[in-house]
Amino acid sequence: MPVFNSYIATRKMSRRQKDSSSAGAAKVPRVGVNKSDLESQAAQYGWSARQLTFTEVRAMSSSELRWHEIYNATNLENALALPGIAQERKNINAQWAAKSLWDDRTQPTPEQAAEIANALERFKQTYPQFIPSRAENGIILTWLKERNLHVTFSNLVESFEANALEGKIWLNPNAINAGSETEVSGTQLISHHNFHKLMLPQKRISEVDRLSADEFLEANADVLKDKRVPPMIAARQGRTQATTEHFQKAKEATAHAGSTSVTDYPADETGYPNYPSKYSFRRLLDSLSAEDYQKRLNEDRQFAAAIDKLNSK
Repeated sequence: MPVFNSYIATRKMSRRQKDSSSAGAAKVPRVGVNKSDLESQAAQYGWSARQLTFTEVRAMSSSELRWHEIYNATNLENALALPGIAQERKNINAQWAAKSLWDDRTQPTPEQAAEIANALERFKQTYPQFIPSRAENGIILTWLKERNLHVTFSNLVESFEANALEGKIWLNPNAINAGSETEVSGTQLISHHNFHKLMLPQKRISEVDRLSADEFLEANADVLKDKRVPPMIAARQGRTQATTEHFQKAKEATAHAGSTSVTDYPADETGYPNYPSKYSFRRLLDSLSAEDYQKRLNEDRQFAAAIDKLNSK
């Protein structure tokens, strides 16, 4: 009877697993790893040593880029340096333009003047802790002038931060509730317990923001106050007016004789169809036959007017 040999079985299994690990795997060609591969690709695709642009370099494959690194290194380096050179030239031109403005060799256009004014106002509103009235704080602009930088908001912020870190400007902690001091500078500024807050942009509190809700409403009463009469007040006013009119009519219909007064209130026809409320008039209508009613209607104008008034209700 065969005997199971665990050692032999383990050896066979490990050999099968090792052999099957690479079975069916795609073979990756070794492209561009040596000069012969690069030279053959250069001949196939027409690569040549020439001047290059940065856009062409970005579109190259790894093999083409490697070929130019070996056989066209100078032109490749120049192409890679083009974006930096262009940006450097742009910065230099901007600095020369700023220097001309600072030296009064050129005058700002209306658009440039508006941009400068907007940048200064925005900086003033963003950093209320900055004290514009202090002559020493003019160093903010001096810092820009020395570096030939335009007066933009970002440049003002950079100058503010650089000079604040050196304690060269005067700030007002009280303006942003960062302390009771109204003016700090130098070592007092740098060592201030809320120095991190003094370096951060804030929001300048306007005169409107200082108002309470009631004060703001009072200041804008013409626009914000509701001029409509509340329904409860309107009903109360209506009752008062009706009562006043009632007593006025009663006064006009009252006859006085000594201590006696008699008020003749107007008739109040009610019911459906309308029916006279005066007892005497009701009795009169009830007592008339159809013929008498028609005759009275034709001959008595007051009777006809009373009937017309009754029918118009």
